[in-house]
Amino acid sequence: MPGTGPTDPSTPAVEIPADAVGSQVKWVLDQLGAGSGPDTETAQERFSDEFLAHVPAEEMDATFAQLRALGPFTPTSYSSRGDEAVVMLDGADDTAWRLSVAIDNDEITTLLVEPSTEIPDIAGWEDLQAALMATGADVSVLAERESRGSWNTVHSTPGSEVLPLGSVFKLYVLGAVQQAVLEGEVSWDDEVTVTAAVRSLPTGELQDQPDGTPVSVAEAAGKMISISDNTATDMLIDLVGRAAVEDAVAAMGHADPALLQPFLTTRELFRLGWSTPELREAWREADLPGRYDLLESLPDGELEVEPQAVTDPSWPDGIEWFATGSDIAEAHRALQDMADDDATGTVRDLLAENPGVRLDPGRWPYVAYKGGAAPGVFALSWYAEDTDGGAYVLVIQLAATEPELLSDTAYIVAVAEQAFTLLGDS
Repeated sequence: MPGTGPTDPSTPAVEIPADAVGSQVKWVLDQLGAGSGPDTETAQERFSDEFLAHVPAEEMDATFAQLRALGPFTPTSYSSRGDEAVVMLDGADDTAWRLSVAIDNDEITTLLVEPSTEIPDIAGWEDLQAALMATGADVSVLAERESRGSWNTVHSTPGSEVLPLGSVFKLYVLGAVQQAVLEGEVSWDDEVTVTAAVRSLPTGELQDQPDGTPVSVAEAAGKMISISDNTATDMLIDLVGRAAVEDAVAAMGHADPALLQPFLTTRELFRLGWSTPELREAWREADLPGRYDLLESLPDGELEVEPQAVTDPSWPDGIEWFATGSDIAEAHRALQDMADDDATGTVRDLLAENPGVRLDPGRWPYVAYKGGAAPGVFALSWYAEDTDGGAYVLVIQLAATEPELLSDTAYIVAVAEQAFTLLGDS
């Protein structure tokens, strides 16, 4: 993917969200494309004291000048998890670079530009499978195409297994809300409210809003899908109830719904996984009734888990949401079917707000996407339609007990993006 000219973040090759970390990434890209700066005062405003202890504010102009010498840069992909983001950049002489940015309290705590893993050209499904397996993680890939009313497998990883989902689980929450709307129990215009009982950790925006902040059900659902807002997710689970989401898992075609019972909120995931080792062990050892009892015993109110503590994978202890690629494909199709019965078109629209990859709208006019990431987990899923009316599903799941194996999420996304060329040729 060759560089095409000077860094121009005002019209980037990829969409960068306007959340806290995305805004700082946009600022960094602006600086890389500028002729000079940032000045000392701006650096003091943007960077944390800890960062400035290593790179003084008065040296920031010179530091950025050194980085500019590697460009001009063109952003080619963007991914984020919580307060961390990774941007793949094309630099001078077609050199690929990886820009890593992390923030805390809206201040930049990490800024790193380093050579990126070369993105291979994907000529076939075997190439794609090999490129993903090169991460060292467990990999599952499923691609399906609709033909004459039935779905046919284009590619499937041999021996595909149940793997953790990260935030892809939010498809089931969306399904439960859509069902409640269809049954007249909920309206998209109804309001849900931010409270201490549903405030979760990032990703998202609503966790930063004060208690009592109202948002519509449609807005909460949009944030849950497009920016993977965890607080919005828990607000919606609270609205419809855990049992309704568990019913949706079964209704949306999961082959083994018990794998998602009890259906965790994001707050429960964070508390079980990263508050105390005793809670993690208790969950691992408990049977199904014991797990429900354990959730009932968790305290309400402020979630006393720091985002920085969310580092070691929780999925090996069963603290996650689990499914196969086929389960997720069924979930996407179920959402589209339910959306057909809703005259508002809300679900279909919000699933397409963030396509996850760069695709030609002239070839792919509709792309529904939900991805997910957690320590040791990275998952991507799409339902897409081409201009000929063909429908496709693509699900990519990676899991590792060593989270560093999945640190280069931009590499994974860049490989996955090429799968759409294979789908279009299938």
